[in-house]
Amino acid sequence: MPLGWWRLGTQELAMSTTIQTRSVEELRLGALGYRHLAHAELPHIVSFSGGRSSAALAFMAAKEGLLRPERGDVVLFANTSAEHPGTYEFAARCKDRLETEFGLPVLWFEFCTVEDAWRGEYRRKASYRLVKPIPIEEDADGFRSSGELFEEMVSWQGMLPNPHSRTCTARLKLYPSHELISEWLGQTDGPVHAGHHWTRKGGLVDPQRVADQYVRNGGTAPVESVLKRARFLAELPAARRAQLWSDFTRAPVPVAKEGARRVHMRGPNAALHVRLLGLRADEPNRVDRVLSRTLFAEGATTAVCTVRTQPPGEMPYFPLFDSGIEAGDVSRFWDSQDFDLDIPSGAGNCVFCFMKGTRQLVEISVRRDPRRKPGTPTDIGWWAQFEQRHARTAPRRNGRGMSRFGFFGVNATTFGEIADGDSGPPSRYEYGTPACDCTD
Repeated sequence: MPLGWWRLGTQELAMSTTIQTRSVEELRLGALGYRHLAHAELPHIVSFSGGRSSAALAFMAAKEGLLRPERGDVVLFANTSAEHPGTYEFAARCKDRLETEFGLPVLWFEFCTVEDAWRGEYRRKASYRLVKPIPIEEDADGFRSSGELFEEMVSWQGMLPNPHSRTCTARLKLYPSHELISEWLGQTDGPVHAGHHWTRKGGLVDPQRVADQYVRNGGTAPVESVLKRARFLAELPAARRAQLWSDFTRAPVPVAKEGARRVHMRGPNAALHVRLLGLRADEPNRVDRVLSRTLFAEGATTAVCTVRTQPPGEMPYFPLFDSGIEAGDVSRFWDSQDFDLDIPSGAGNCVFCFMKGTRQLVEISVRRDPRRKPGTPTDIGWWAQFEQRHARTAPRRNGRGMSRFGFFGVNATTFGEIADGDSGPPSRYEYGTPACDCTD
């Protein structure tokens, strides 16, 4: 496909501001304007963030026949373990409706790490697991909601995510989804076994060797903190068993091919697929950003893509944007339904995400929420304790004192201060920063 198709995005941006308010009956996606006719036959992947816009996209597309299960279409929800209880209930209701009324598979998944060998050494590597829309406390295959995935991710990568390095989005959502899609498009019967097959209790990764290797590589964090994280990871399962798609959805799934295996997501032969994103007509900058990174990804000529968060075979489409559907339209859509997302204002996505800005986080923290549960990410105290436990310190480059790396960057406002009602001094993060890829 010629890369010039990206210019279509700027034309659409200009058109989107002229759309007039419409009634619920008039809200339609219409035919998808495929940039290439072959895209109509590719499997369509719907990114569902757990919010109203992406959910509206899924239901409208299903109702209008734009999603076809027999084509391999699927809806994906990535759990971060830091969502509001209302989000989980809404996502579960959406899954039930889409599967029973439209026969459309909806798969929930989570980030995890497993042990594997690499260059003669055992280490933990990133993977994913399918989960059911049931709390882990009630079902061993259920989802986690007490920040467990943040704990595992930060212990594994050794640093907190921050506005400059949004590893939570990449590690907890995007990269696991790429792995899942590679197996789904390969027409397998489900995720294959991940990790080694060591069966005795305990793993093969030695925490002390991890700490020693960190020192040899010139790491600057205190060795005690490295050893503590390695010991935590050593207590986690060393492998993730093979799973079947059919165990995690009530909708029919494509018949597995004999000898099927995952397809390539990188390089010039990357598997082609359509990704439907719930970005609206009032979010032109986010649409433009996705189109920009897609342009760079398509130009990748090796397996090491220049934009790791964007597989070169992914063809993004924005049905809400193209149809002129804005935030008010989405609200009217849900007002006409018999269920809706029931969470406090501002509590969408990770409840106290650092991207929301220090002022808004203070406001959310003092807002009454009867479903707030101490010791979980619904409570700002959890974020303050988590940051205090995992903030990294290192000598300053000028040799004078130490620098502290937290959720908001170097020597910046902390969640402990926000919990005390202090949004910190004026800064670029006081009022929030542009939305990241959590809902892309």
